[in-house]
Amino acid sequence: MKSKANLFSIFWALIFLNSFCVWGQKPLNPIKDNGPKSMIELVRADSLVGDNSLSRTQTFLGNVIFIHRGVKLGCQKAIHNQSSNFIEAYGKIVINQGDTLTIVGDTLLYDGNLRFAKVYGKQVILRDKKVTLRTTKMFYDLNRDQAYYPVPGVLNQDSSKLSSEEGYYNTKTKYFRFNGDVEILNPSYTLCTDSLDYDTYTKQAIFKTFTTIKSKNGDISAYKGRYNIKTKVSAFQGRAKVTNIDYSLEGDTLQFDNTRGSGNADGNVVFVSFKDSLVVVGEKGLRFGDKGLTKIIGNTISQRVSKKDTLLIASDTLWVFEKPKNAKIDSSNISENIAGNDITKTKSQVLIDKQVKLKELQKPEPVLVETDTTSNKTPTSKDIEKIIADGKVEVYRTDFQSLSDSLVYNLKDSLIHFYTKPVIWNQENQLEADTIVITLKNNRLKLMELLQNSFVVQVDTIRNFNQIKGRKIDAVFDNRSVLQTIKVEGNGESKYFALDEKNKIIGLNTVQCSSMQFYFNSKKIKSIVFRGKPESTLIPPKEIATEDMKLDRFEWKTNKKPSKESIYAKKFGNLLRNSKLIII
Repeated sequence: MKSKANLFSIFWALIFLNSFCVWGQKPLNPIKDNGPKSMIELVRADSLVGDNSLSRTQTFLGNVIFIHRGVKLGCQKAIHNQSSNFIEAYGKIVINQGDTLTIVGDTLLYDGNLRFAKVYGKQVILRDKKVTLRTTKMFYDLNRDQAYYPVPGVLNQDSSKLSSEEGYYNTKTKYFRFNGDVEILNPSYTLCTDSLDYDTYTKQAIFKTFTTIKSKNGDISAYKGRYNIKTKVSAFQGRAKVTNIDYSLEGDTLQFDNTRGSGNADGNVVFVSFKDSLVVVGEKGLRFGDKGLTKIIGNTISQRVSKKDTLLIASDTLWVFEKPKNAKIDSSNISENIAGNDITKTKSQVLIDKQVKLKELQKPEPVLVETDTTSNKTPTSKDIEKIIADGKVEVYRTDFQSLSDSLVYNLKDSLIHFYTKPVIWNQENQLEADTIVITLKNNRLKLMELLQNSFVVQVDTIRNFNQIKGRKIDAVFDNRSVLQTIKVEGNGESKYFALDEKNKIIGLNTVQCSSMQFYFNSKKIKSIVFRGKPESTLIPPKEIATEDMKLDRFEWKTNKKPSKESIYAKKFGNLLRNSKLIII
């Protein structure tokens, strides 16, 4: 008997040593009992098959049930050591705590003094309300209400499946912590990260390492943040980005609803429209997926690249409207507000004028437009319908540059409206008016319509400033965006230098006429057509005085002309340079 007792003592000592060694492999606090000491009690068993009074050890078989401080322990075979208050159990292990928590497995080691359970099996399952966790090894500290599995496990809740290399579960707070190759699989998305906290009540997934979320609506990546696995609403930090087949939105922080495709980004924002090769940078971005609208706020710069040219726009705010898909895009209110910046007119007058201007643009006079059956639409416009820039707008293209208070670029009709006394430079020509409308053809400058208080300065081959004023001026350009024709309607006035074949000045012509038309060739006035009764004066070269050379309101503003370098030198210029674009 003594030798058997010694064998039992060695056996239980080895079990305890193994228990502490396995536990010591993981970063858990030392186990301690926080409650009053109590003994494990037998509720029932089909039979008692072994009883060692010396070691106070009993072996039970068949439908064995113990209870300990409100927890039921069930099995098919149990060895109960009353001295150490310890149970070793096998077969159909069941742990019941309260009305909701159940753990099942094949083998159980339970220390009643520490209220600590180890469950092993081909499949260890923890069920708690609507949460089910499957693994092969689980340690459960009942004093701390914490379950820990040091091997791969899978959590199921609703239609989502969360897997990891190891994890923790607080049975009181219903809070999970997953570590190592964490993945959430859902019919509509997949989340991958290295570590993740998960609140089963709120269904919030919280992560502090690089995380990606892939779905049919697009992919999201971030380094820190929260994601609701049910509503698919996220709040990310640490350079977050959402990407789909049409666009990407990136910022230092990102809040996004992946179902609606809407959200906002803050800090070093980058918006890219892939099909239109458009990138916009700024301080803050707002995305309205249901409306197909993106708004970038604060020191914005946009760049649209094509094989023929690059369009750069700097402004305080930029709106990007996509072509209607499921919902109709209404940008008219914004366009009307921008057009209404002219404080000398009422809102109704501005709207009427705008409608008239649009009709006129759609039906240009035959004398100004070449006969061509080719569509005027820009062939590279695929997803974007309209771009609106507001506040200190600067534009750079190789064929023209501009300053204005605001602009509306309708890609569908290839029209750009510049509002509030814009200035446009084309090569060495300067054009001004209260409002200017540009028509592009094959993505090249074709027609420029100057509305109210129009003023054109054309620099000839020997650097003379030819000047033309009028109520309305139409400027037509050839297929290389070179000024070809100027037509003046109403209150026409001009000063131009007549040159001979050797580019010598013949004289300075001053003309006043209600309607006139100028034709240019190689930066020289080739011919002029006057309608009505022109008043003309020719000043010989030797009699030309300085005051004779300028019309009222003449100002050469080339020092204000935007350049590619000046736009890239702005606050987010480097951010724009570092953004990748696909040339369309």
